[in-house]
Amino acid sequence: NPDLAITSFDTPNPQMDNRVFLGAKAYYLKKLTSYGLPVPPGFVLTTEVFRHRDTVLDHPYMSLELESFIYREIEKIEKISSKKFGDVNNPLFLSVRSGTAISLPGAMNTVLNVGINDIIAEKMEETSENAWMIWDSYRRFIQSWGMINGIERSDFDKIINEFKQSYNVQKKADFTSKQMKELVKEYKIILQDKNITIHQDPYIQLRQALNIVLDSWDTERAQAYREHLQIAEEWGTAVIIQKMVMGNKSKFSGSGVVFTHNPKLSKPGINLYGDFTPCSQGEDIVAGLVHPLPVSESQRLEDYTDSNESLESTFPEIYKQLFEYSKKLIYDLGFSNQEIEFTFESANPKDLYILQTREQIITPKEKTPVFCENHSKMKFLGQGIGIGNECLTGRIAFDKEDLLYLKENYPKDKQILVRPDTIPDDIPKILICHGLITSRGGVTSHAAVTAGKLKKVCIVNCKDLIVKDKEKECIIGKKNLRVGDIISIDGKTGNIYLGEYKIIYI
Repeated sequence: NPDLAITSFDTPNPQMDNRVFLGAKAYYLKKLTSYGLPVPPGFVLTTEVFRHRDTVLDHPYMSLELESFIYREIEKIEKISSKKFGDVNNPLFLSVRSGTAISLPGAMNTVLNVGINDIIAEKMEETSENAWMIWDSYRRFIQSWGMINGIERSDFDKIINEFKQSYNVQKKADFTSKQMKELVKEYKIILQDKNITIHQDPYIQLRQALNIVLDSWDTERAQAYREHLQIAEEWGTAVIIQKMVMGNKSKFSGSGVVFTHNPKLSKPGINLYGDFTPCSQGEDIVAGLVHPLPVSESQRLEDYTDSNESLESTFPEIYKQLFEYSKKLIYDLGFSNQEIEFTFESANPKDLYILQTREQIITPKEKTPVFCENHSKMKFLGQGIGIGNECLTGRIAFDKEDLLYLKENYPKDKQILVRPDTIPDDIPKILICHGLITSRGGVTSHAAVTAGKLKKVCIVNCKDLIVKDKEKECIIGKKNLRVGDIISIDGKTGNIYLGEYKIIYI
């Protein structure tokens, strides 16, 4: 039914405005828009399109009709944003994301910065204030396109790490725009070597991105997630197309995810807790690709003792505005505690946008497993940020092959997956392990959120951890560990110990 195929955020439609047609993400974004909260303008291809996509895309007239609907909605975004998709002088960039009825964190593909190309990047470089942002955005676009088409993240990481060493740079934000442009050229070579092409026509990019998101419903990770949560195959996904908010605009912009309730506190009420990174796009946080900074000062003092920054201290007006939005959602509009993804283009709160909100999972208090050994007598290896407030002893694994081997040979023991970060393809591994450690990422990364949702013990942002994937070994502190070695992890303190210790429930 073409009348049920597409809807914009600012146009109520009682027949379509439900989670079945829009998916949970778009359903709540439409609600937030109607409440006057700052959501980037956009529209939704509903699950009606997914259910009939083969027929629609193969039929010349129906596919043209759908295309005309999409172009009409893009024109609306252009008017609201005063930018034009594909325009060289004032380009509009789009994000293309999935929207499932039940949230599947990290399981579906996302394509950001759609509409960027060589000509636009070269033209925007002429304006010094946009030069770094445009080349960083292009770099991100190329990498995500490559990874969607099967290139390993490590191939891109190798290049960027070589650049950091060559230019003596610690963080991506410290590259000059010229160095970032050189990085783009190197990333393009990776794609060329794999015979992967990115079309320069923004509209063709958009059509391909739509198909990428729709097709991701059938990826191994999405199927594994659905099977675990017993979600019906035929539900499908909506597709959300929105104006990009550039959290990588400058060192005074950024992105993050905030919980309205600190899960470590027993007191009720709003107490913000989460992660953010300056000069970044949202993928950095949710994919756990960086060492993030805390949202609140109280969180910094508890979990980020090696940091002197938080969103509250560095961007106080942004923090204050997030707190006000949280109060409006919970106290005025009757929402439960929320997990809010946000991006800001400057330190001014008028440049703060909400990209997603979903219900925060708060696990009811039960008897908690704790180590009965005195911590001073345990062999301490390293520390990160604990998720889940529980403890666990298990054997180390680095990939799915390791997990299956350990399950077969040590069926009574639990498995702890060790990763540098977690990419979407790690989800099937997370589903079958008992615990998880990552060297990067924060409390709101897909690793942490998925682990919490599945009630697994998790430690993220463990800076003492170095993972050597190819050698199937890691270093925690100064200790070399291999597949099958036994460690113990404490989700409350974030501590990692060598060996096995007795656990009691209190």
